[in-house]
Amino acid sequence: MTDLTDSGAGFTKAAGETANAQYFVTILASITALSVLTFLYHLLNAPVFNTLSNAGCMMLIAYSGITVLRSPHTSTMNILYLAAACILTTLSIAFNWSQSSVTDGIKYLSIYIFYAAGHAYAAPLRSIETRYICFLAILPIAFLVAVGDSRVPDFVANNIGNTFSYFANANIATLYFSALVFALSDRLKGRAIFLQFLNAALMNKIGAAVATVVAVCLWILIPLRKESVIALTAFAAVSAIAFSLGAFDRAVTLLGSMSLLVELGPEVVSRMSFGKLVELTGTTDLSGFFRVIHWANIWDIYSSGGLATLLFGYGIGQTPYLTVLQFVPHNDYLRILAEYGPLNLIVFVGFLLHVLSNLKTGHAKVLFMILLIYFFSENLIDHFVSMTLYFTYAGRFSAMPVETEAETVR
Repeated sequence: MTDLTDSGAGFTKAAGETANAQYFVTILASITALSVLTFLYHLLNAPVFNTLSNAGCMMLIAYSGITVLRSPHTSTMNILYLAAACILTTLSIAFNWSQSSVTDGIKYLSIYIFYAAGHAYAAPLRSIETRYICFLAILPIAFLVAVGDSRVPDFVANNIGNTFSYFANANIATLYFSALVFALSDRLKGRAIFLQFLNAALMNKIGAAVATVVAVCLWILIPLRKESVIALTAFAAVSAIAFSLGAFDRAVTLLGSMSLLVELGPEVVSRMSFGKLVELTGTTDLSGFFRVIHWANIWDIYSSGGLATLLFGYGIGQTPYLTVLQFVPHNDYLRILAEYGPLNLIVFVGFLLHVLSNLKTGHAKVLFMILLIYFFSENLIDHFVSMTLYFTYAGRFSAMPVETEAETVR
């Protein structure tokens, strides 16, 4: 029978054995295979590769779930979070059976599974993992250089032509590279934060940039110490250089347009056409404005529902079919509240704080905090590969003793 332990105290000599470390190699090998299938799907526009990729995702979730149950180092707290999320998600599906996406529900539950598995099989980083992660970083860049963007017409149309390589958009690409940096953060240490800052600056995505700046500032200032002044000065210098090079031009433009719209008030703005808004603000980049409008629409739909809706949401994956803009929320916290219900949101937030508090090093905390902040402005749970990397390695980092975290096993 599985021996449940409450924390990283369950990490013993057995957790450093090759059999346990092999779990992470298996995860990375599987993710690499899934990414290659995604590459081929977007290159050849052949649905068979997408079908194979989806089947592979389900198999990987099942494999990780089985390993959690079989491991002698499974954490009781992780099992409790997983069980609570499973029960509440099942209730949401039951109360909204005719209008719920079971697939979306499974993807959401997978983050609990991957974290529990990573925690149960924690072991020092192996060199082969680094090679897999480097390959995963090169693959979408190679696609972008050699091919451009996706060749799947429906995919491009559904994302309003805003694709980046074979990702739906640059926001998802930013998340993907952040997940890769996070997976190597125990080896990169402070350089991981620099690479994330570079990632956000090069992609010029407001959500990622804001999340990175806020997370780094919180890490520097809390708790306040003598090193904080030096770190803050260095961070300010790097930020100033990035700003002078135009890395944050889009963010400045968007904030300016948003401030003008706020001054006019929602009633005036809501009666304006898109063309008038563009003329008024001088930019077509009104993503922030449309997010606010979309969030208000989602809240109206959720809050006006019956008791079952208020408790268990209006149906997993239903936001695009119920809202005026027909998009997912671009806010994972709001999405879980509206589609899954407030009880599931409480479990989700509690779980994220549980993960954050159990990470052992400052750089790992910063990179995970970036994800938590980024959840406020994007749909990140949908991106399976990034979530798998983030939560599998978060589980590993939370169980690894600090003194052995930087070891490498060949």
